Amino acid sequence: MSIHLTFTHIKQSEAVEEHITDIMAELLKITDNKFPFHINLTKENEEHSVTINCNYKNKPLVSKANHENLYKAIAKSVDTMKTQVIKKTDKLKHV
Repeated sequence: MSIHLTFTHIKQSEAVEEHITDIMAELLKITDNKFPFHINLTKENEEHSVTINCNYKNKPLVSKANHENLYKAIAKSVDTMKTQVIKKTDKLKHV
């Protein structure tokens, strides 16, 4: 799978890794699992920050979300990335 995780100021967790794998499944299907996603999970001052980077068809995409709940931050960031990938795919189809 093309998901790379980085934990900063957060204890690495198998449960979080499994959750990310599950929530990213649709996005990986949309991209035919051809593009790596780099996910950085950070905790600062009781707030979680999730940043996703992807170089999708030579276009850098970034999504970032903050929330006091890690799982909500992950969901927001994945949704934002999914929206960007879908928009980029639609633009490339019409070119």
